[in-house]
Amino acid sequence: MTPLLFHRWNSAFLGLFIVLHFATHLTGVFGIEAYNNMQNALRLIYRNPVVEPLLLLSVVLQIGIGLQLLIRKARRGVRGRWAYAQVISGFIVLAFLAQHLSALAFARWVDGMDTNFYWPASVMSGAPFIWYFLPYYFLGVAALFVHLGCGVRLVLLRSRFRQYAPAAFWGLTGIGVAMAVIINLTLTGAFFKIDLPAGWITYLQGFVPGYTP
Repeated sequence: MTPLLFHRWNSAFLGLFIVLHFATHLTGVFGIEAYNNMQNALRLIYRNPVVEPLLLLSVVLQIGIGLQLLIRKARRGVRGRWAYAQVISGFIVLAFLAQHLSALAFARWVDGMDTNFYWPASVMSGAPFIWYFLPYYFLGVAALFVHLGCGVRLVLLRSRFRQYAPAAFWGLTGIGVAMAVIINLTLTGAFFKIDLPAGWITYLQGFVPGYTP
């Protein structure tokens, strides 16, 4: 199997988890309890001794092979706006996944924190964290849909449905931007008040001594 073909099939596998993950975030619009309840229910699917190791391995392989494909593309030369959109969005997604995975490992397995709603909300609770994580979450989510849109566009261009290629790209991009805005608004407390538990404030103070939301 070629790296590109593996990248596509692995993306499909990861896509199943991403759908569940976004379902959790969208449920968060209705409150912290709704978010955590949805997350706990879906964790039965992806956080178990069988699925979780496969999922983590899938993310690591996607980062490695995605980086290999980006380097190969850069060496061959990037031509045209669609190619630039695919490469730039792919780079942002890889950077997002790498940091998200390492942050998860640190918070969950080193500090023993439950990475529920309060994990992403904690870094959106005030400066200096929000200065980085507000664009981080927005760009990460939006870039994912842009990259997906580029892929779907190529598939449609090579089929008898080529006339739908532009609409598919812009539709997915629009969904991604909307999703990114909703997630940021939820995590910053636009829909309801967020009171961080003391444990999460202490966690943040490990990075910025004396921090208060």
